[in-house]
Amino acid sequence: MIVSRPRARHVALLVIMLIASAAARSGAQAITISRVAGAVGVRAPGLGFIRGEPLDLLKDGRPLRIDLELTVLPRAGADGVARDRQTIVLSYDLWEERLAATRVGPPPRSAEYLTASGAEAWCLDQLAVPVSAMGALADEPFWIRIGYRILDGERAGQDDQGGGYTLQSLIDALSGRRKASEWTHSVEAGPFRLQS
Repeated sequence: MIVSRPRARHVALLVIMLIASAAARSGAQAITISRVAGAVGVRAPGLGFIRGEPLDLLKDGRPLRIDLELTVLPRAGADGVARDRQTIVLSYDLWEERLAATRVGPPPRSAEYLTASGAEAWCLDQLAVPVSAMGALADEPFWIRIGYRILDGERAGQDDQGGGYTLQSLIDALSGRRKASEWTHSVEAGPFRLQS
């Protein structure tokens, strides 16, 4: 059987669209939830926020601040019903070639000798939304949004100081240091349902 070129293009386009659609769904389905001690936690091994330029900065000895947020939504794209926010500071041990992570705020927690994927999992393990805060969604289908904002060490320090002029910012400006960077991303997945 011979297939005409226009028809072959349509078939190829359809196959590409199906593959892209399956890839998008599998990325969203890579998020899983768990219920532990009256709270909902998440796993998202495909989120991959410690790679590329942020990982390169860590390997250059610069600490990174990661602001993470876990939000429970009644449906995709809706406003959040309940959320948890955590701030994590990451650093890189040049000798061990591993990451260290410290959760900022009470109670502080830390972990050392982590790979990039291990550090990401540890960071997400720090997020948990109490089931009691979910209201009626505890018994209904819901969506999850995981968001992050990564700041390099210089920018994180400026944010903590209220963004005003400091001696360090003046030295950085006069020495021509590279401007600090920021990376943000969020992903939604669902619907999920809590098991009784």
